Amino acid sequence: MAKKRVLSVCGTGGVTSSVITRRVKEIAEENAIDVEITNSNAFSIKSHLDSEKYDLIVSSSRVKSPDENIPVINCMSFLTGVNEEATIGKILEVLKQD
Repeated sequence: MAKKRVLSVCGTGGVTSSVITRRVKEIAEENAIDVEITNSNAFSIKSHLDSEKYDLIVSSSRVKSPDENIPVINCMSFLTGVNEEATIGKILEVLKQD
């Protein structure tokens, strides 16, 4: 399976996206999925997508991908613990695609 590229987004591209990044890395490792994750703030999504190809955007807030082919998953559950298993399932669904 090819390496999956993930853009982790929060308001400032700092602490919250780092928490989400850590969880996505853990999930990927547990499922033998090779990932590369980049942290970003919400205002820089388009510039990241213009310069690199991403398979998934994970975010702590509601964001919209400028590219409708790149799924966006809200990962606030990683901060609250509410519905975390459902979020993990959505992430794995995308990361396991060929």
